[in-house]
Amino acid sequence: MDGVIAGIGGRRLTEGELRLIPASNADYSIHNAIGELKIFEEEPLEKKERQDEIAAYLSNNFSVPSEVDINIKHLSEDAKRGYKEIVGKRIKKAVKKAAKQIKETKTALDRTLDFGIFLAVNNGCSSLPQDEFDNLVLTHARNATSQIDFILCVTVEYHAGEWDSYVFCTTECYSTRGGIAYPHRSAFQKEVGDRFTDAMTEMMRSLMPDPDLSNALGPVTDIRFERDGVTYLREAPDADFKMKKLIQAQAKAEAERGAAANP
Repeated sequence: MDGVIAGIGGRRLTEGELRLIPASNADYSIHNAIGELKIFEEEPLEKKERQDEIAAYLSNNFSVPSEVDINIKHLSEDAKRGYKEIVGKRIKKAVKKAAKQIKETKTALDRTLDFGIFLAVNNGCSSLPQDEFDNLVLTHARNATSQIDFILCVTVEYHAGEWDSYVFCTTECYSTRGGIAYPHRSAFQKEVGDRFTDAMTEMMRSLMPDPDLSNALGPVTDIRFERDGVTYLREAPDADFKMKKLIQAQAKAEAERGAAANP
């Protein structure tokens, strides 16, 4: 991520700046903003504590069959609210910590008028697809703090399709206040995309002559657990369907960028 931030005109805080911050510091200076990076690599549905909480929540509040589909896209709106609170606990905690780091950094460096940026990288929390992950980060930032003005989200997923393997990298930027877009959105998305492509190219070269991505990346797989005679199942998403949706989303984004460039 350091290279991405440098590519849009930012940098890591210097040793001199870090010495001025008595408590916990943020990571980056990005134009007139202070940014903090958090990487989410843990799948909450694979943790016994979260499994217990999800099973208890669903069984105590809803009539559950012998097998429950816990794909967030398939839950009712009522069930989804509590489910997101459970699987998103680490996100909520990370947002609060980032806000504290940004505030203390801005105060120590006499940059209290700067914007605050939270960079969230989802590199393993497959129970929250890109749109749900982004929405949860944005919701917690809006509800919990006034220190974060922009959210920059990156989600990386690996899927094994029927004939091919796919690695998806999706990037989006959000304003927590509304009415003002992140001014370096296009540059950030380009930097992430370019570096992701370079990383994938290098990975494929290192795997030759057997370019099997499953040897290098953890795939999104089925998650199954049982509590009190009930099976809870999150099937891995259909990679081929996701590829089609990604192509559609990319085409839409290109059309929007073209319209913005030629008003």
